[in-house]
Amino acid sequence: MKIVFIQPNVGFKGHTWEALGIGYLISYLKKYYEKKLDIAFYSAFYDSEETIINACRDANIVCFTCTSPQYKHGLLLAKQVKKKTNLIVFGGPHPSALPDLVLKDNSIDVVVKGEGEKAILKIVEDTSKGLNISKQIYQFDYIKDIDNIPYPDRKAIKNERNIEQAYADNGIRITSILSSRGCPFGCSFCCSRCVWGRVPRLRSAPNILNEFEYLIKEWKIEFIKFADDTFTISKQRVIDFCKLKLEKGIKTPYGVNAHINTVDEESLKYLAESNCQELWYGVESGSPKILKDMHKNTTLDRIKEIFKLTKEYGIKTRAYFLLGTPNETIEDIKMTENLCDEIRPEIVGFSLLAPYPINEYFDYEKMKNWDWSIFDEYNNDWVSTKTLTNQQLKQEQKRLIEKYQKKITFRQKQ
Repeated sequence: MKIVFIQPNVGFKGHTWEALGIGYLISYLKKYYEKKLDIAFYSAFYDSEETIINACRDANIVCFTCTSPQYKHGLLLAKQVKKKTNLIVFGGPHPSALPDLVLKDNSIDVVVKGEGEKAILKIVEDTSKGLNISKQIYQFDYIKDIDNIPYPDRKAIKNERNIEQAYADNGIRITSILSSRGCPFGCSFCCSRCVWGRVPRLRSAPNILNEFEYLIKEWKIEFIKFADDTFTISKQRVIDFCKLKLEKGIKTPYGVNAHINTVDEESLKYLAESNCQELWYGVESGSPKILKDMHKNTTLDRIKEIFKLTKEYGIKTRAYFLLGTPNETIEDIKMTENLCDEIRPEIVGFSLLAPYPINEYFDYEKMKNWDWSIFDEYNNDWVSTKTLTNQQLKQEQKRLIEKYQKKITFRQKQ
């Protein structure tokens, strides 16, 4: 049986974020499916449409993983490779959020909702038995002990291409690790929960460090990004990880996403000692009103305190800010600017609200047939507030990006 996994693109070539999700699916199949499989992977960030389409000609199953901005391109490719003799499977954030709507398309046979490992194994097993699974939604309980999931198959997903792109962008070899699944926070703009859920499932410190060491030794990695929504959910796990990294003498630097409420001086001390060089915080706004609207459950004083402490321990800070929630005014944006000036992050990003399916701003009836390829958090023509037009918001975003140009995230420099 031949299975082709495809990563659609979002309008540009080259991408430093590897297809870790697909890497996990491939390694899971290789471990738990008893028969031999012919598995291939193609990324539209690197491979041409012609290459992808030709590779699918003799495939039994063709699997696409899509965010909302990737969905249109995924659908375009699916229509070109669909045959009576193959099975087209869609998974990832967008199909997980809108499974019934996605399944209505004639070129899509099966949708995976949520976590994909158990689902893809069952799809392959059912297909091998000759079962008719057309127009089915596959959804399974989450894997509780994610230490039991084999590491992603990085050779299969051609991770070297992403590493080379990172080297071209930053001058060092960078890749990422996913050390947890599920985020307990309920930020109004986030849709991560549609795949991973709200209950955190954490890999153990030894399990993480084994992969960490493998990446250093086998892939010559010089910096590791943790792809977790919130690496610092468990303070004890942070400390265990840092202690073990120090005990093993692993000096390779790394960076993590953290929630303002999940770090303190003790955890920062351990992070700094273990060579965590960057902490990425979702600050989002300098307005208490907007922070409340976003369900951030934090305060400006707390944000200022944590940024001050992080800097005292010599860790670089990244601050993510989001413009465009419904109640935001020009005064709120000015408060965000003032906060940014005060906390002085080394890296900043200014995004626009995107009404991704499942977040609080998605209106099914109005948005179900949108062209998602032109909507993302970096630039869109949709978002406006009660007092600010889309054009005004984009002008403010542009002004802030220009003001902090030397600190802006690489993605927004493009």
